[in-house]
Amino acid sequence: MSPIKLVVTDLDNTLLSPDRTISDRAVATMDAIRKKGVHFTFITGRPPYAVERFAQRMKLTDPIVCCNGAVIVQGNTVLLRRSFPLRPLRSLMEQGAALGLTVLLYAGGTEYALSDTDWVRSRRAAGKVFPLYSFSFSDPGSAEKVNLMADGQDTAFLELLPHVKALMDRYSISLYSSSGCEIVASGVNKGSGLLELCTILGLSPSETLAVGDDANDHELLRAAGIGAAVANAVDSVKRCADYCCIASYTDGVVEAVERFCGR
Repeated sequence: MSPIKLVVTDLDNTLLSPDRTISDRAVATMDAIRKKGVHFTFITGRPPYAVERFAQRMKLTDPIVCCNGAVIVQGNTVLLRRSFPLRPLRSLMEQGAALGLTVLLYAGGTEYALSDTDWVRSRRAAGKVFPLYSFSFSDPGSAEKVNLMADGQDTAFLELLPHVKALMDRYSISLYSSSGCEIVASGVNKGSGLLELCTILGLSPSETLAVGDDANDHELLRAAGIGAAVANAVDSVKRCADYCCIASYTDGVVEAVERFCGR
């Protein structure tokens, strides 16, 4: 086994606890491995703006992989962006919005909502900005990521599921049971994002430890030298993992790092 030179972790339900915080122990652990020369960063489905406070908490300086591998940023600099045309998705997105789903798209540094929903309104009330997206009749444009969230409308999403599956040969789609899906360009996923990150850092994937919990982490764990699943991970992720943590969430990440990078 190659020595670990890069640790990457998912955020939601992995490094983040259920209340979306990161423990002091986790901060200290990642500080310790960086002092030993090991890189540490995030690979997440979140867009760049939604990782900033966590990056500050962890004092990240390495590039961050966002939007399930479609965007890599380092500070305010975009190192990679993989966009895709929205035209084949327009009907699906409009159907989703008509059924009451929250439909989001991240394009060119901004996350848009296709319609106002309770989820969008609650985020705006908390100070987030979600401008409404309007399709041009002649050119629907492009995006780096599209997200359909059931947000309590599970039956509505299941109604769309056959249409979502029909697009799987044209896009990379992560399905979350009846709760929604995330869509990025074909061939793009967290695993491809890890390979791009390794190229940027001059490392081999065999020198990486990756930790995740959900459907969009499958390719990440397979691409890494060591893939670890936190205890709260879904079963399909545990089956992909080389190591299944005893601990959940943040403590699981710390457990994996201490096991494979030392204390």
